[in-house]
Amino acid sequence: MEQEQKELSEVSEQIRAEAKTARAKKLKQYFSATRIAYMALFTALSYVIGLFDFSLLPGTPVDFLKLDFSNVFVMIGGFSLGPIAGTVIAVLKELLHALTVGKTAFVGEFANILFVLPYLLVPSIIYKKHKNIKTVLWTLAVGCAGACLISMPVNYFLNFPAFAVAFGGTWESGKTLFVNVWYWALLFNVIKTVSVSVVVLLLYKPLSILIKKTAERFEVKKRVVRETK
Repeated sequence: MEQEQKELSEVSEQIRAEAKTARAKKLKQYFSATRIAYMALFTALSYVIGLFDFSLLPGTPVDFLKLDFSNVFVMIGGFSLGPIAGTVIAVLKELLHALTVGKTAFVGEFANILFVLPYLLVPSIIYKKHKNIKTVLWTLAVGCAGACLISMPVNYFLNFPAFAVAFGGTWESGKTLFVNVWYWALLFNVIKTVSVSVVVLLLYKPLSILIKKTAERFEVKKRVVRETK
């Protein structure tokens, strides 16, 4: 009986070890040198572009909400490199922003991550299995709707209170402000997501072709190096 239990334990350990090895191998394959290089490039581009923001609705109660196109390269990263890569780009971009020019003690950046996730994940996950322009169009539309929907609680509980505190107000005053101007905030997010989506549609195809060609060349070089060893 003890021998059977010992053998069973050894088999279980072997299965766990093999599963761990398989996961590590899969992770290594996913985060290839080419993919990491493009993730770094898209993160840098997203961060730099995010510095050039501007008021989208000046003269309104939400003129402090700024439009930027940093999420363009987050979305392109999601489409071309996969949803995990896109998520990493989004998180790193917001982390860099918080550490350099952020004014809300990471709260605003965290809210931006929550805002962009449905916008990013819906299109990029579905696109993995159905790669065509129709998929891009309707999934971007769904992503825009999802982002605008989740922006309501995110703005109420995080964004508006964080901005209120950053500029001398209180957390509760931020919530109260959002209740009074939620329709302006919703309009802002509709325009923002649609604008970003239009730019993504303009840039995605040429960039995806470049990424594919670069990845193919890199794989060829890797095979040559392996064969010469």
